[in-house]
Amino acid sequence: MVEIAPRDRKLVLTGGTFIILWLFFVFVAQPVYTENSRADQKIQDKILFIQKCYAILNQKSYYKAKSTENKLTSSILKQRFFNQTKPALAAAEQQRLIESLSNQTGVNIIRFRVDKPKYTENLLTISTKVTTRSKLRNLTNFIRILENNQKFMVIEEMSVQRINKKDLEELQAQMTVSGFIKTMKIEKKKVS
Repeated sequence: MVEIAPRDRKLVLTGGTFIILWLFFVFVAQPVYTENSRADQKIQDKILFIQKCYAILNQKSYYKAKSTENKLTSSILKQRFFNQTKPALAAAEQQRLIESLSNQTGVNIIRFRVDKPKYTENLLTISTKVTTRSKLRNLTNFIRILENNQKFMVIEEMSVQRINKKDLEELQAQMTVSGFIKTMKIEKKKVS
């Protein structure tokens, strides 16, 4: 055996101790510390998640108020559309409503013509061409009442012509009135 000097023995012992401590640090202490910090981070993330959940649950009254507001808006919108689901019945309802409004304002309806229903912005639209005769003031009142009615109706087209050369306010108007049914268009997805 080779004899080691006491000075070299201390040096080898110090180096070996350093290497053992370094290996202990690299393979034991550092992984344990890293795992503990990951566990602490996960715990903090879960605490933040739970706090956010409690914050959302504490806003229950806000969400109930929003739900009530949405239901109210929905019921108001249902009143704005025609109640009928069939286009022919909705057209009859629209025609009856236009006739009652014309009677209120003194406008004489000469002719009705119902067009085919079509989808406008995904809503089923019932268009009716109406030909009327009236004085200018009665016609403007009729248009005002028609567009401000509880049922949502829009005058899409309108043409007015004078029919009496002596009475300049005697007019004949042709207009396209559109009303809406609450039936929405279902979009088909393309299959590729």
